[in-house]
Amino acid sequence: MNAHSPTAPTQNPQPSLPRVDEPNDEQRRRAVRAIASAARDAEDCAMLLDALGLDPEEGRTNLPSQRDQ
Repeated sequence: MNAHSPTAPTQNPQPSLPRVDEPNDEQRRRAVRAIASAARDAEDCAMLLDALGLDPEEGRTNLPSQRDQ
């Protein structure tokens, strides 16, 4: 076979990327909070979250309610 043959093996095969699972809820929550803490301002934060497909609500932590006194 020569290098120009359509049946010749490719010299530069495409690298196969490892399979990556979607992040779980805790990973997404931590990512939102990390972005929020590093963003320059609210607009920067919103743009970064949108670019990564994250929702600001995912960063909220459910705190236990206070007991009635």
